[in-house]
Amino acid sequence: MRVAVCTKGGGRINQHFGHATEFQIYEVDAGGVRFLTHRRADNYCVGGHGESDRLTEIVRTLEGVPVVLCARIGEGPRARMAEAGIEVIDACAMDYIETALLDLYADRNRSPDAGALSA
Repeated sequence: MRVAVCTKGGGRINQHFGHATEFQIYEVDAGGVRFLTHRRADNYCVGGHGESDRLTEIVRTLEGVPVVLCARIGEGPRARMAEAGIEVIDACAMDYIETALLDLYADRNRSPDAGALSA
């Protein structure tokens, strides 16, 4: 599973989606977490307002990455990302990246009879 992460550093999910100028791309599977690359993009939020053209470019930048982890995201960009088939999760704000990725993977791959809820 490929996941993009919004981070200001420190190994944590600590950046608002609208402020991200790059996304760290990870792959997570039963073997663990691997950093793959950075994907750069202009930040969506400019002067407190979102820029539609920039959001369109972010969607293109994240092609092939179905999940984004961030500290926060507004409802407008969340809806646009969902339309593009990209799920944005802000429930793990300030968590360590690797821990959050492993938890997400475990949750998504838990057997249905275990009663797990998807993140």
